Amino acid sequence: MAERKYYKEEAIFEPQDVEEEIEDSGSVQIDSIKTVPATQYSKGEALVEPTAFYVVFSNGTNRERDYFKWMMKNCPRLKLEFFGVPISPDDLLEEVKKKKNEYDYTSGSVHPDRFYTVTDVDHFYNDIIRSKKGYRDNIIQLIISNPCFEVWLYYSKRKDRLEGFKKPENPLKLSQEVKRFLNEKISGGCNPKRAVFDIKDNIENAKLQYEEDENGIPILFSTNMFLLAEDLLPLIESELQQQIILQQSPSSFK
Repeated sequence: MAERKYYKEEAIFEPQDVEEEIEDSGSVQIDSIKTVPATQYSKGEALVEPTAFYVVFSNGTNRERDYFKWMMKNCPRLKLEFFGVPISPDDLLEEVKKKKNEYDYTSGSVHPDRFYTVTDVDHFYNDIIRSKKGYRDNIIQLIISNPCFEVWLYYSKRKDRLEGFKKPENPLKLSQEVKRFLNEKISGGCNPKRAVFDIKDNIENAKLQYEEDENGIPILFSTNMFLLAEDLLPLIESELQQQIILQQSPSSFK
């Protein structure tokens, strides 16, 4: 099958996070994906054992990866592997199926509970329609944002449906303009590494504005990312609350 590369629009400037982080080994590029035996996941003694193991694939490799960083690092009840693979949703389905088979046919005792694919509608509407049945048949949850993941980030801070947004004449510029609008509408922009701290409002706001078209695809400015967020929340909630309290304490402002 011919590989269809996925190219993001020109980057929009965002404020840099002051926290420097090491690149997560769970995020890989398409050229580095190889079929290797799954290794058993284990924690040291006296540490909390993970109670759920999720595998997330996305054709977005930056903001999407950044969104999961905090929970991957700080929430021991959750084991989450993230793979950023910049290809179309139907080609991405084949990569997820390979990873599922890899876990199914290795002797490791720990296997993922759920597989997810996070994709933008962007210019991939027909690809998503073409691959929907394959995702359903292989029990892979398809998470879709229209037109892009930034819609989910927007709803972490706002509950309106991108009020005041003006659609560009060129539909290929839609995602780029949404990213620009987010940075203008939300003071300081919306850092994906910190959006998780607003996950409860994020879920509520995204559900409030959610609609699907006749093909079951989220309409413009809708995202079903709340489905994945609702699955994650029970596994990260205690650590999340501790972090929020820590950030609100007087000492955090010194």
